Amino acid sequence: MAKPRAILNRTKSIKNIAKITNTMYKIAAAKFKRAHDRAVAARPYTDKLTQLIGDLARAAGDDFDHPLLEVRPARRALVIGIASNRGLCGGYNTNVAKLVADSCAEIEQRGVELHVVSSGKRLITMLKHRKLKQDREITHIEDKPTFEEVDEISSEILELYAKGEVEEVFLVYTKFESASRQRAVCERVLPLETPAAEEGGASHHYIFHPTAEEILSDLLPRSVRLHVFQAFLDAAVSEQTARRMAMKNATDSAEEIIKDLTMLYNRSRQAQITTELSEIIGGAAALE
Repeated sequence: MAKPRAILNRTKSIKNIAKITNTMYKIAAAKFKRAHDRAVAARPYTDKLTQLIGDLARAAGDDFDHPLLEVRPARRALVIGIASNRGLCGGYNTNVAKLVADSCAEIEQRGVELHVVSSGKRLITMLKHRKLKQDREITHIEDKPTFEEVDEISSEILELYAKGEVEEVFLVYTKFESASRQRAVCERVLPLETPAAEEGGASHHYIFHPTAEEILSDLLPRSVRLHVFQAFLDAAVSEQTARRMAMKNATDSAEEIIKDLTMLYNRSRQAQITTELSEIIGGAAALE
């Protein structure tokens, strides 16, 4: 059995670790609340824009054509992976890196030239470890992405697609569904698919001015920009959720270890006291 002093020193070390992980848990919980509010606040606008595009597409008819809707033979594809700059968030970054690698493998199997853009230092490192070539590395977007920061990326995506330099664009990120459920997804951003309008929808009650075609031409690029921004918001809140859970689990594990070490210390100390008493009694008996 280990000596009481060694057990006591280890217990102190575990307590210090527990203090750190508990503090990180509280910080992640506070950041989660802010990130969650930002992500949820953008959802109504996203849903309404999607619904409006569906109504406009139905009003415009099958003859409406737009470059962002054009399905072209795929020769080059762009994959954008979104993860975090920091670790200590469980399998968050690992799951995204794995899905990026799997998605890239599937695209290459179709004989399509691949271009990869990675956002997040951890993702960049993991993809390098997997020997996956990255055309661009983004590290300046932190856990509070702004629309202006993300819009730079969205503008480049739209420009590349408009010039015909890529025929497909995919986003790989962690989609936030609830505080207890987040999942890594691969979504196609371009070419766009207009959402099907619900049966009995109210589009026939709308009077469009200017025409539905002109409004769609303005809204479709906005839809792409918003989709990319929403992906970064979801990734940010998912990161804090994963880190909060990881730090809570680490704190709980440290507390369990402290309990076990305390019991071990008490047993070791009791054995030491018993040994000392035995030696005293034995010595006194020898003197008689």
